[in-house]
Amino acid sequence: MTTISARGSGTGGDPQVAEALAAECETLSPACRADPDRLRRFLAPDFHEFGASGTEVRYEGTAERVAAYTDPDGVPIRTERMRGVRLADGLVMVKYTACIDGRRSHHTSLWRRVGPGHWRMFHHQGTPTGPP
Repeated sequence: MTTISARGSGTGGDPQVAEALAAECETLSPACRADPDRLRRFLAPDFHEFGASGTEVRYEGTAERVAAYTDPDGVPIRTERMRGVRLADGLVMVKYTACIDGRRSHHTSLWRRVGPGHWRMFHHQGTPTGPP
């Protein structure tokens, strides 16, 4: 298992973790979230989420729902302590705390490599938390 920070992999970093972290960061950008086709490219057909709101969602319609409440020119989701762990070849877990509109939540995503340099998220969970 390799753990790496989102702030930079350094020369000894794991490229699989770095690629999954880059994919996670892209999915958090307003431009990606506001574009259903762009976001859908990062979601696996078997995608499943337990949201910080308490909802449970699957792949179908997720990109459209996210786009409906995202301003493409809005403020990016702020993250703290983003890091990744390679669980196996082509499988990375990403963890971080997100700060959205004054609310904080812990997040975990599971990413699967589907081709060279291309990753898809197949599970995500957000859990509300209090102040740091």
